Amino acid sequence: MITVTPLHLMGKDDRGENYTWDCTRTGAFILCYRKAGSSSGQHYHEGKSANKNPEILFLLSGTAEMHWCTLDQRDKMETITIQAPAKVVVPVMIWHQLIAVTDCSFMELNSVEDVQADSVRIWREEL
Repeated sequence: MITVTPLHLMGKDDRGENYTWDCTRTGAFILCYRKAGSSSGQHYHEGKSANKNPEILFLLSGTAEMHWCTLDQRDKMETITIQAPAKVVVPVMIWHQLIAVTDCSFMELNSVEDVQADSVRIWREEL
C-alpha cells in the first residue's frame, strides 16, 4: 500500500549528484531532521486535508524504516526499508510510523496545520 520510489538521478560528477521529481503541491512544507533510533508518526490520516490525501514525503538523506498496517488488520505489520533519496506515498487510513535507522532528513509536502487537522494517533508500545 505504501509506495517508495527512488528519485531519478539526473547527473553525477565530482561535485555530487542531481535528482529530479515532479511536485504539484504548493504551500508551507515541513523539513525534518531525525536522529538514528528516533520515531515519527504512530498515526493515520483520514483525508480531511488535501495535503494528507495521500501523505507524500521525500527522504533526503539517510536510511529509515516505515512500519505500517491497514486499520482492519492491525496485527499484520509491514516494514519497508527506505534509502535516500526516495519519494514515499502513504495513502489515507494506513497507520504508519517512520523509524530513523541512521541520522536522516526528510521533507513532508504538508504543513503543521495539515498534520493537526488530519492525524489520528494510535500508540503502539511494541514498536
